[in-house]
Amino acid sequence: MSTTTAVAASGPRQFAVLAARNLRQARAGRSVGLTVVFPLTFFAGFMVVFQRLMSDYGIAYEQFLPPAIVVQTTALVAMSACYLIAGDARSGLIARYRTLPMSAVVVPLARLVVDAARAAVAVAVILVAAVLVGFRFTAGAARAAGFVALAVGFAVVLAAGCAALGLGARDPEQVYSALTLPYLVLTTVSTAFVPVDAFPGWLQPVVEVSPFSAQVDALRALSTEGADEQVWPALVWLLVLGLLFGAAAARSFRRSR
Repeated sequence: MSTTTAVAASGPRQFAVLAARNLRQARAGRSVGLTVVFPLTFFAGFMVVFQRLMSDYGIAYEQFLPPAIVVQTTALVAMSACYLIAGDARSGLIARYRTLPMSAVVVPLARLVVDAARAAVAVAVILVAAVLVGFRFTAGAARAAGFVALAVGFAVVLAAGCAALGLGARDPEQVYSALTLPYLVLTTVSTAFVPVDAFPGWLQPVVEVSPFSAQVDALRALSTEGADEQVWPALVWLLVLGLLFGAAAARSFRRSR
């Protein structure tokens, strides 16, 4: 058996070993608090403060808010993935992987699959909390499944972009801190917590084209009987960001050799 054939044959086992290791790493690190505890705290805080106020404007906040918390959670999953992979890069583990007879796609694939699993768990936790306060999927099981798939897909795309940054970072804490400001801006300047018409007129065009607004609006449409036209912008953003971030991650992984 040739070396290439042997590597290909051992690919699934290599993937399983790395995925299990990444899962243990995520469970032992800060990601549980950042992807579960923190979003739940945000959800409870916003519900307590804004539910009555938004109901005065005719908005059922228990239906309006959960998609925003889900998008917020996907961003936190990606940020924690950046921290974890930056730690691997600084410790020399990524360079060690490059010296082993492993397929080039095993390392990033094992990372992204675990990130997808973490995102799915976090989304499930948020949805359980949301259902307890009155959130409902009113458009059927198929659209509910689309809701979860879109949310997890967005987390994976963001994680790919963050992985590109993490692979080139010298300090996990530094790169994580650098992502905090864009995260706060993108979540705040979007339709996550208030409708677009609540923003100043000059800022509304920016809010409308935000990828976070597109994602939140699509999730709201999928959780209710919203128009399919609200879903397409999120899918376009998912495709564009997936291509850009995927290429960036692949390039960063090659340069880390």
